[in-house]
Amino acid sequence: MTFRTRLFAGFIALATLGPALPATAQEQAYDRVGRWSISVVYDGNRFGYCAADVDNGKVQFRIGTDGKSWQIGVPYYGNVSGPMDVYYGFGGAAEMGTFHAEGDGWASMMINDDQLNAFRTLPEFSVNLDRGEQTFKLAGAAQAIDKARECARNKGQKAAPPPPAPQQNVTNGKNCPPFGTVRSQNSNAPVKVMFVNLSKVPLNIMWIDFNGEWKKYHTLAPNSNVTQPTYGTHPWIAVDSRGTCHGGVMYGNPASRTEGDNMFQIWD
Repeated sequence: MTFRTRLFAGFIALATLGPALPATAQEQAYDRVGRWSISVVYDGNRFGYCAADVDNGKVQFRIGTDGKSWQIGVPYYGNVSGPMDVYYGFGGAAEMGTFHAEGDGWASMMINDDQLNAFRTLPEFSVNLDRGEQTFKLAGAAQAIDKARECARNKGQKAAPPPPAPQQNVTNGKNCPPFGTVRSQNSNAPVKVMFVNLSKVPLNIMWIDFNGEWKKYHTLAPNSNVTQPTYGTHPWIAVDSRGTCHGGVMYGNPASRTEGDNMFQIWD
């Protein structure tokens, strides 16, 4: 079960808010607040909950509400299933909290009103899970939380959504996608991929984040490879020192069981 379907499944055990959303729930964009994206989750035509998402360049962070209670979550690749005692905190203040993981690629925790207010007013939040301590800047969180609350209050409906901003038709080099036209959508389907550099030049392996920005994760020498945890809706590109892209836009396939299907061999 992914975070989007278990967000309030966790509430069932702790607060009995109603039936859990099934695995068929669909996530849709609702709005943006600075670096934060606001999304709404439906089960068919039925409203589920709203969420405010941000990332630190490596890991996504989510604050979600059904209009009654709140929960936070981060991607989790560890082997522990069920409740975990995890250090988290704001700035220099750290404490232990109970996160829940169910082997779905996420770990999440219920938060109360005081904790929600801390997300609104403090500059950063840190949590220490399987990938070590991760820190998220909370600039704009108050507005994002207000927007998520508005989204939940309106059951995800907007009277007159503004048209999307036009995308700039520019590229960073030959064979590259135009900036802003490709971006990560969510973190619901974990998968591990391998990038293999079979070209004659070093290549920078770049993740395209939720805002369409390119962020370097690895530099691969010719005839070398690297394994990278990612998600099925997260795009990757390989770029040389001249800005030329090699191998197109690459997405992992979480549903594949074919050996080598998530191995990307990158040629000239």
